Amino acid sequence: MEILDSYFFLLSLPGLWKPRGWRGIKTFCYYIYQLSVVLSNHLFIFSSILDLQYKNIKLEILFDNLSVLMALTVCHQKMTCVISNRKAIKLILDSLKKPPFKPRDLQEELIIQKINGLVKKIFIYYPLIFLGTLLAASGSRSNILDPQNILPYKGWLPYDYSNPTIYWMTALFQFYSVYTATAINMFFDSFLAGIIYYLCSQVEILQHRFEVMVRKLEVNLAREQSFVAEWVQYHISIVNLINNLNKIFSCVIFIQYTSSSLILCTLAYLMSHTEVSSFNFFGYFGFLAGMYLQIFLYCCSAHTLTSELLRVSNGVYTTNWFNLSNNVKKSIAIIMCNCDKPVLITSGFFFVLSLDSFTKVLKLAYSILNVLE
Repeated sequence: MEILDSYFFLLSLPGLWKPRGWRGIKTFCYYIYQLSVVLSNHLFIFSSILDLQYKNIKLEILFDNLSVLMALTVCHQKMTCVISNRKAIKLILDSLKKPPFKPRDLQEELIIQKINGLVKKIFIYYPLIFLGTLLAASGSRSNILDPQNILPYKGWLPYDYSNPTIYWMTALFQFYSVYTATAINMFFDSFLAGIIYYLCSQVEILQHRFEVMVRKLEVNLAREQSFVAEWVQYHISIVNLINNLNKIFSCVIFIQYTSSSLILCTLAYLMSHTEVSSFNFFGYFGFLAGMYLQIFLYCCSAHTLTSELLRVSNGVYTTNWFNLSNNVKKSIAIIMCNCDKPVLITSGFFFVLSLDSFTKVLKLAYSILNVLE
C-alpha cells in the first residue's frame, strides 16, 4: 500500500490531489494552482472547438485538431473524476488497509509484496514511457513554431498575437495546457491500474483463505458456520469494492475507450499521409504509442482482475472439500455458483474491459481508417 500512497504525491503535481495535512496558506495556494490547471484545460478545449472548420479545409488539419481536442477532453474528464470523487477514492484505499482486507499471515504478506513489485514497476516505467511519447509529440510541435505566425497548436484566439511577447506567452500557455494534461493522463492511468492490481491481490488472498478455511474445518467442525460466513463476507466485500470502483471510474473509462478508438484511426490516417522522415510523422507516432499504451494498461489490468475472480471457483477443487460435512459442501456449492458469475470492469456499461476489448479497439480503428481512405 505504500506504493499507492506515493501515487498521491504524483496526483498532487498536476493539481488533482491536495496533499494530506496541508492547511491554511498551503491549501489556499494549492487551490489557486489547481484552478490554473482547470482553467488552462477548459480554455484550450474551448479554443480548439471554436477553431474547428468543416468547409474548405484539409482532412489532415481537421484530424490533427480533433485528435488533440479529444485527448484534452479525456484529460478533463479524468481531472473532474478525481476532484469530485476524492472522498470515495480515499474510502476505497483506506478500506484496503483495514480488515478483512488487511493481511493475516506470512503467505498473505507475500502476495501483497508480489503486487507491490508489479505496481512499483508501473509507478516507475509507465510515466517514463508516456513522457517519452509526449516529448516526441511536443517536439514535432516545437519544430513548426514561427513567431507571430504559427502557434504550436491550432486554436481560435480573441486577440492578435502578432506581437512577439504575446505570441510567446500564448505558445507557453498551449504547452502548459498540454503538459499538465499529459501529467494528469499518465498519473491517473497508473493510479487506476495500481488500485485494480491491488484488488487482484485481494482475490488471490481470498483463494488462500479458502484453503485455510478448509484445513480448519477438517479438524474443527464446531465453528463451520462462522468460518464459512467469514469467508463469504470477505468475498462480498471484495465484490462491493470492485463495484464501487466501477461506479467512480466508469464514465472516465467509457470516454477513454471511445476517444482512443477515434484518436487511433485519425493518427493512423495522418501518419499515412505524412512523410516518414518528417518531424510530424515522428510526433504522430509518439502520440499513437501513448494512446496504445493507455488503453492497453486499462484492458490488461481489468482482464487480470476478471481472470482472478473466475479462478476462485476452480481453486475450490484443489482443496480437500470432500472431507467436509454435507452442510459445508452445500455452502461451497452455493459459493462456487456465485463465483462463476463474472465481476467485470465495464466502460460506461457498454464495453467490458479485457484484452479482447483491446483487440476490438484496434480492429475498429483500422475499419474507420479504411472508410476514411
